[in-house]
Amino acid sequence: MARVFLGIGANLDPMMNIRMGLARLAQDFKVVQVSPWYQSPALGFSGPDFINLVIEIESNMSVADLSAQLKQIETDFGRAANAVKYSSRALDIDILLVDDLCGEFDGIELPRNDIWQCAFVLKPLLDLVPKAICPKSGEAFASYWPAVANQTLQLIVSDTKAQKSARSSR
Repeated sequence: MARVFLGIGANLDPMMNIRMGLARLAQDFKVVQVSPWYQSPALGFSGPDFINLVIEIESNMSVADLSAQLKQIETDFGRAANAVKYSSRALDIDILLVDDLCGEFDGIELPRNDIWQCAFVLKPLLDLVPKAICPKSGEAFASYWPAVANQTLQLIVSDTKAQKSARSSR
C-alpha cells in the first residue's frame, strides 16, 4: 500500500462539502490521518474564502487510477470536467505526494508544486508529517515554510467529529 497525501479544499459551503467529501473518501480508501482545517482567501480570483486541509490515505491504485477516482468524487460534488482552474468549487482534491515518487506520473507532477508555493497546503501537511523530506529536493518540507509564512492562513476549529468518522469508516 502506498502512503498518499491529498490536499482537500472547498469554498462553496465548505464545512458541509468537506465533511461529506471526507466521508466519501473514507468509503473508498483507508484514511490514516486528517490535518486541522485552515481558512485562506481564494487564490487567483475573487471569491469566498477556502477551507483547506490535508489527509493521508493508503492506496494500492496507480497514480492514474487514483487521479481518476478523485476526479470522479469531485464530479459527484458538482465540479465540471472543464472547470476553470481558479474558480469556486464545492470540493477540490489534489494528489500531493505518493510515497517518495518524484517526476511526472500519468500527467501528474509529484510532489505537487503547491506544497512549497501555498501555505494552505504546506501547513496542514507539516501538521501531519512535520519532519517529512521532499523527494524532489531532499530537503525537509519545513524548510519551505519561510517562503510562504506571510500568506494569509487562519486555523479554524477543525471538525474532530468528521476526522474521527473518516478514520473509523475505513
